[in-house]
Amino acid sequence: MATLIRAVFALFWLVASGFLGLLAYVVIQTEANPAALWGWLVLCAFSFISATFLAYTIIFGGRPKPVDGQTGGS
Repeated sequence: MATLIRAVFALFWLVASGFLGLLAYVVIQTEANPAALWGWLVLCAFSFISATFLAYTIIFGGRPKPVDGQTGGS
């Protein structure tokens, strides 16, 4: 079940990243005001960083690292 949840969140991250890339492309093509353009691009970057951090936490979180001398198995 955990693997399925991780796979779904990886798919969500891919979709969100693609959408943010498309949004950045559209803004670059249409925005004439340089200040607004930079604002949109910074917003896209912050959104990408946030989505990546959330996906990283869900996909790779919850797996304790083994302590020296322990194998991590049961």
